[in-house]
Amino acid sequence: MRKLLITMSALALGAMPAAGIAQTMTPEQVGAAPMSGTPSENYAAWAADSDKYEIQSSRIALTKSKSDATKAFAREMITDHTTTTKALMAALPKTEPKVKRPPSALSEPNAAKIAALKAADADSFDALYMQQQAEAHRAAWSLHKGYSTDGQDPALKQVADSAVPIIEKHLAHLQSAPGGM
Repeated sequence: MRKLLITMSALALGAMPAAGIAQTMTPEQVGAAPMSGTPSENYAAWAADSDKYEIQSSRIALTKSKSDATKAFAREMITDHTTTTKALMAALPKTEPKVKRPPSALSEPNAAKIAALKAADADSFDALYMQQQAEAHRAAWSLHKGYSTDGQDPALKQVADSAVPIIEKHLAHLQSAPGGM
């Protein structure tokens, strides 16, 4: 298990984009197209909901997963999505017109995913968690990449610009994980 964790860590480090390098994934690599024309209010709500799901699902993974590699990935999700949430919340007061703070409750679809993770047995948990992560990251990439391209609010556009490479790093980890995306 230790060898697997070291291998996963090495793969993760190799997949990390260096600071300042342009976003590199194409829609074909991600398996999703950038979402266009997203209103700022929707972008903020959907980005916040995505981050909340990532953090909550990953906290569950820390307690239910049997895999050190999955737990390492979950810790990375918690750290990175806490960072993107902070960036989003810091940008909201700078929006014009003002974008209101997103709801604190998870959306119904993400709440259902959390319930499925909680109900999963130990033998099927890791596969379900990683499948959900792949789906969630494709959707997040689509949202952030789209807003990064054609978003209307400069403060939120900056949030999207900074989120895309983080999400691409996560997608690269998911693609290189055993079983891949």
